[in-house]
Amino acid sequence: MKNNSKKSPYIINIFWSDEDQLYLAEVPELEGCITHGKTPTEAARHAEDAIASWIQTAKKLGHFIPLPVTKRKVSGKFNVRLPKQVHKDLIIKAAREGVSLNHMVSTLLSHSI
Repeated sequence: MKNNSKKSPYIINIFWSDEDQLYLAEVPELEGCITHGKTPTEAARHAEDAIASWIQTAKKLGHFIPLPVTKRKVSGKFNVRLPKQVHKDLIIKAAREGVSLNHMVSTLLSHSI
């Protein structure tokens, strides 16, 4: 479960932990920033405090504070290395469907997210 908090620009992932019997809230962009709560709402609220503490500590220690993904500019381009057979199979699939390789890969990625 993802929680895009209105307070924080950072992504907060909330999930149930059988081991802890609590909801955990993790901020993947801030390494080690994780907290918990009895409910998803409580975990999200605690995550806001954890984010503030994480950033405050990072500033004091002079550590890098990553820009939230939601605030980053993206180009829409990236390079991916594939096994040759996968590349070939994608070219064949795109040809069969009458679309470009770029369109085929973009569609497959979109459906997998």
